Amino acid sequence: MPTPLASLHRAPSLPPRTAEAPAPHVAAASASLHRRALLASIAGIWGAGTGLALAGCGGQGDTATLRFVNGTADFAIADFWIGSQLASSSLANGGTASGYGSENSGTLQISLNAAGSSTAKLTGSHDFPADSRTTVLAYGSLATSLTFKYFDESNSAASSGTFKVRVFQGSPLLNALDVYITNTSSLAGLSPTLSVQNYGELSGFTTLSSGGYRVRITNSGDQSTVLFDYTAGATVGSTTVLTLVIVPRSSGSLPNIAALPEGASALIMANELA
Repeated sequence: MPTPLASLHRAPSLPPRTAEAPAPHVAAASASLHRRALLASIAGIWGAGTGLALAGCGGQGDTATLRFVNGTADFAIADFWIGSQLASSSLANGGTASGYGSENSGTLQISLNAAGSSTAKLTGSHDFPADSRTTVLAYGSLATSLTFKYFDESNSAASSGTFKVRVFQGSPLLNALDVYITNTSSLAGLSPTLSVQNYGELSGFTTLSSGGYRVRITNSGDQSTVLFDYTAGATVGSTTVLTLVIVPRSSGSLPNIAALPEGASALIMANELA
């Protein structure tokens, strides 16, 4: 049976940065003194001792709340910039996420850089309304193109005793996939909990009873080809709104899952398969 997991609570947003901004080439240590700092990275394993529980949050006044996820295939360690300021540094790929932090609302330029570099490898602009909360995922590869995906965290909470879950297919080495969220050892006779037909596809939400589950990924329609397994199981708390992002591991062709509960700490579900 899955081990019950302790609840995670959202850390508060940090105060706004000053208007003065360092040049892009300034070292991270110096830049952090002048930027609106994001909370320290909280990535870990979704297993015994941790868990998922939705905690509501929002911005304050004219601010927006953001966090970043490195789901790229090529950038083992990445930095994220907002305009000319370093926002989050040294995020490992495989699904590592920053904590939440606040920024001035409005249209912001987001950039992905190799760690320690002032040269952007991916740049995009996105509107972040006041009081919004957004997860910014960098995914893809240099061979298939790098892309930002913006997850607006304004979804209504699940009903008491349930959680809502969806999946995003962000692994360029894979295509159509089935995701099984079960409390059984065998998949025989089961229908997928969630399915995606293409790389870059976001499924709709499905609702499950809160509790303990094992998560597996297979090729579409082929239960014999398991690409991801998390046998330890995890307990997802009542009212959680959860996005599971399938991303490449730092090595090999099999994926990890970045578990992104809205308003709570993001976690890596590390693939237990070789």
